[in-house]
Amino acid sequence: MDIETTRTVCWLLSYTFQYPDRDWRERLPAFREEAEGLPDPAAAAVLAAFLQLAEEADEMRWQDDYVRTFDFGRASNLYLTYGQYGEERDRGAALLELKRQYAAAGYELTGGELPDYLPLMLEFASAAPWETSGALLGARTQALESIRGKLAEANSPYAALMELLLRIVPATPSNEAQEAILPARGGN
Repeated sequence: MDIETTRTVCWLLSYTFQYPDRDWRERLPAFREEAEGLPDPAAAAVLAAFLQLAEEADEMRWQDDYVRTFDFGRASNLYLTYGQYGEERDRGAALLELKRQYAAAGYELTGGELPDYLPLMLEFASAAPWETSGALLGARTQALESIRGKLAEANSPYAALMELLLRIVPATPSNEAQEAILPARGGN
């Protein structure tokens, strides 16, 4: 998959993992059309199928399933440092480092989401240089794989989206991933 297609897929995935409010639902047909036009047939099929399923689903049930899956599921929540750190002090350092890396790439965080929120990270990946954003996502492959496993166990329609994401995220060896998350503290 070329970089532009990867960025578009990240943009679409960012949207699909957001809370499915009324605005989200109203935009589904336009996003499905965008997905169907992707030059990667496998990515197009996964995204279009998910978006069509969401369009056809009962709005309240879809929202309820989303909340049960991502808000109440400790192992499947969309905050990628939570699985590793929970509420520990080290998570704060990881979040600050993410903020610093966003800022270094010229990406200003607005709104109230934490910097490890998957839709935010995917939005960043759709706009920032892939070398930077791909590395940030790649450093969290273990968290993404853990979430994918929980989604697959639950037979969630979101599992196919996570599988697609894992297909495009560059795997990062664990020692490089740790350096990307928390670089040496000496010069900061």
